[in-house]
Amino acid sequence: MSDKKAVIKLTKTMLNKCIIDANASVREFVKTQDVFFDDMLSGSWHSFQAEFKNGTRTFIKCYRTKNARADRRISIKGIKAQADVGDTVTFTLKGDRVILEVLK
Repeated sequence: MSDKKAVIKLTKTMLNKCIIDANASVREFVKTQDVFFDDMLSGSWHSFQAEFKNGTRTFIKCYRTKNARADRRISIKGIKAQADVGDTVTFTLKGDRVILEVLK
């Protein structure tokens, strides 16, 4: 089992636009899913399955923006139904499953 963990504090923009900057903890965690931002080109993306702690299934899309900076971003399908502005989302591995926990 991996001891990697990603942590994101959700802002209004992250929830409204479903655009989340891939901070250092996220960039390191997604490597457990064979996603390597450093190898991705501008406009490319990878996705993988995950589930919220309550059992709701979701997908996480990891991508580089289509601009000169090629920012590293993620989006989490259905995040608005699970979390509010100011909540913290953690990503952990349980066996081979990615579990998202929303902390109020």
